[in-house]
Amino acid sequence: MTLRLLDLGTVSAARSQAVYHALAEAMTDDTPDTLVLLTPETPYFCVGYHQDLNAALDTAHCRTVGFPIIRRQLGGGAVYLDRHQLFYQLIVHRSRAPLAVTALYARYLQGAVVALRQLGIAASLTPPNEIEVDGRRIAGTGAGQIGEAVVVVGNILFDFAYDAMAQAWQVPSEAFRRLAVEGLRSCLTTLSRELSSTPSVEEVKDSLVTAYASSLGCPVVDGQLTDREITLIAEAETRLTSPDWVEREGTLRQHGLKISARMTVHEASQPTDQGSLKLTVRLKDGLIDHLHADPKHPPLEQSLSGLAPYGPDARDVVKRHESRPLHQEAWTLALQTVHGDNGHR
Repeated sequence: MTLRLLDLGTVSAARSQAVYHALAEAMTDDTPDTLVLLTPETPYFCVGYHQDLNAALDTAHCRTVGFPIIRRQLGGGAVYLDRHQLFYQLIVHRSRAPLAVTALYARYLQGAVVALRQLGIAASLTPPNEIEVDGRRIAGTGAGQIGEAVVVVGNILFDFAYDAMAQAWQVPSEAFRRLAVEGLRSCLTTLSRELSSTPSVEEVKDSLVTAYASSLGCPVVDGQLTDREITLIAEAETRLTSPDWVEREGTLRQHGLKISARMTVHEASQPTDQGSLKLTVRLKDGLIDHLHADPKHPPLEQSLSGLAPYGPDARDVVKRHESRPLHQEAWTLALQTVHGDNGHR
């Protein structure tokens, strides 16, 4: 068995998503498993299959800055993508892929982890699908089944436009946006941040090809798109960018904003006898990393840092710092709302 390599170079934003959709649709028992490498030529946003578009992104802002929006058939959240990222896309027949999600990611992300290590980065896979360096994500990932194929995709970040992502989020307040972008900068890293000298795209491609040949135990052979795949790519480009598809009603109702598997941001309000109390909270590994209250209450905000947002320790801290019963109740209820479902989208 061999792994077909399609190095497509720089392609349009639409094609960068359409390729793996089309290859998956064309997949049969006889189609070779394929590794695609490509880079989008222009910036865009990509939303997950189940996402509510207007809850995830400020679409008016995206139109103003000229960044198109594409909806993929894979799940996950909204992401910003541009030419400073190298995409790797694996399309394999479902009969040849592990059934368990954790095993699937372990098999098909190991090559990316090994490639990063070859480049001098101490990368590791945190199950199920976070590729990290010292707790900071360095490569986005996703997976799903399309037709007869299982698709695993990822991107190596040479650099990242943190502000472009932050300005496009649909957020309830600027305090929320501030905590989110600070969190994004702290938990998302890039090759340029980790290495004194950033490797070329070709160097990273070579490392990926070598690493996948080793991790999958099969030779990687240069290939070509078939006529059917080329036709399906053109059809997918049209479908994935059509307004009816992009703006379709999403079924995913978000609880906060997921920055990474470790970090989320939330906002909650509760009425008090002196007006509304609003808490904006950033959680890291389920604990309060930063809390902003409106109106401000610095001693209580600082004392809650490092605690689970809803539990006996947090309730005790609220009681010690807030003597008014109605305010105690408002803080407790707001923290309970923040806790929600532990922040997972």
